[in-house]
Amino acid sequence: MNRIRNLPGRVAPWREHLTALTRRARHPLWWLPDPAAQQEEAFRRIWQNLRTVREVRDGRHDTAAWRDRSGPFAMCCVRVPPSSFVADLDNLRTVLSSFPYVRLHPESFLHIPIQEIGFVAGQPSDRDELTRKGLDDFIAQAHRPLLDFPRFRIALGPVNSFADSAFLDVHDDGWLSRIHRRLLDFAIIPPGTRYPYLPHLTLAHYDREAQIGNLPAALAEWRDRPLGEFVIDRIEVVLLDTHQTFPPFQVVHEFMLGTTRATGAFPRRPDTGFD
Repeated sequence: MNRIRNLPGRVAPWREHLTALTRRARHPLWWLPDPAAQQEEAFRRIWQNLRTVREVRDGRHDTAAWRDRSGPFAMCCVRVPPSSFVADLDNLRTVLSSFPYVRLHPESFLHIPIQEIGFVAGQPSDRDELTRKGLDDFIAQAHRPLLDFPRFRIALGPVNSFADSAFLDVHDDGWLSRIHRRLLDFAIIPPGTRYPYLPHLTLAHYDREAQIGNLPAALAEWRDRPLGEFVIDRIEVVLLDTHQTFPPFQVVHEFMLGTTRATGAFPRRPDTGFD
């Protein structure tokens, strides 16, 4: 046998460059984390963490600073129709209300927040304030891009809980996260937040610091149960009166989904030809 044939040959520089490009192509720039998978992992971790929590925290939104605002609060959200829920949700709400530190949200206030816009003020003085014209500019810039998103179905539940609030997981194949990222392009005042966006529907806030007691065990009965579903066909810009605890939603604009070229098909990564 000719041993010379077993010796590695000299590799041409262009082949080395091609090999390097091939290796990089296995993880190109568009290979971003899947938002749906990220959400599922986040919900799982939150539930696991609840079992280590010893005390709940005050999570109320209507703080003294909230009530001191002179103008309404603007945000993009999805209002959830009461007809979306299964009957078992009433039993869950009854169990939640049995804990002295739980403040339930009324049905009229149930929503999925997508993007905080800010407090509308005549003379903005803080980074989280904007004029009504600023709000109108946000709506005008976001209008067409959001119309290109399709309508999509979401599933609500099971139940979950942060240290300061009880909520329902939202399963939407990552669409609300995609819409949130798109809205950030037009946010006049990007919100300061320590946590990444996670779509959820708050059922109740905890209104004090207190021992958690058997809350995790009580919620565990609903941890594997779907609690509702509906089709999202619009994203709304709403104003909330900061002088009320659970104010009615004043809708100032609706982004109707799927009215242009949207097909409802889920985005797919292109085929690179590599395994």
